[in-house]
Amino acid sequence: MKKQILTILMISLFIFQIVSISALTALEAKQDWLDAKQESLSAQLTYRNARAAYLTDRTPEKEQIVINTGKDALNAALDEAETWLIWKKIEAQENNEIPSDLKQTILNDIEKNLNKIDELRTKVEEIDTQIELGIVFLEMAGKYFELLSDVAKDHGLIWIYIAEKRIDTIEQYEEDLSEAAQGNTEATAKLDQAKIYIEEAKTNVNSAEIAYNAITYPGTPLIKFSEGNNYLRAARLKMINAVQEIKSAHALLIK
Repeated sequence: MKKQILTILMISLFIFQIVSISALTALEAKQDWLDAKQESLSAQLTYRNARAAYLTDRTPEKEQIVINTGKDALNAALDEAETWLIWKKIEAQENNEIPSDLKQTILNDIEKNLNKIDELRTKVEEIDTQIELGIVFLEMAGKYFELLSDVAKDHGLIWIYIAEKRIDTIEQYEEDLSEAAQGNTEATAKLDQAKIYIEEAKTNVNSAEIAYNAITYPGTPLIKFSEGNNYLRAARLKMINAVQEIKSAHALLIK
């Protein structure tokens, strides 16, 4: 009897927790990225205006303005990408919920992409013609999707890890409460339903992990990332439903 009372008290603490799947955020680094993003948009607008002016008056002077503003726009885009990676780097470093091996994988991928940005800066600096401007732009587009794929996959795996930890916690409390609920048919029925939701959550998390691991470039990285997110949202809903059933069982037992 004492063991049952202790178990129920432990569940009382648990049911007031909020089930969530999120990573920590480095607010200052995120703000730096948002500022760089705004500057990049401004640089792109300046470049487009320069191109429009050149198309109506094709002088060497205006062509040089197109090249200069184009290089500024490319550098601003690289600044945006760099601040985004730094934000994600700090975010990973500050996240104590993920294991060290996964964290190191993320940091390695980020460092790899930061090095790509340094290489692209050198190429932008060497641009002298509009043709070279277009070539570097196309190369940057490809590198951007490689970067996006790496970061999307890594952060998807973070969410998978956190989701699995949440499921383990919910499952443990369900098992503990099931032991305390022996002989209470109504409470046991609630807990049986919670088990179903837990298994469905596991299935969705597994599907999400498959989708995230399929993020590659060339390929369909954005589609796979979206698929993973959808599976993870479904898993979160199942976890919330499981917690609700556990709360209902707990309420029946403390009457």
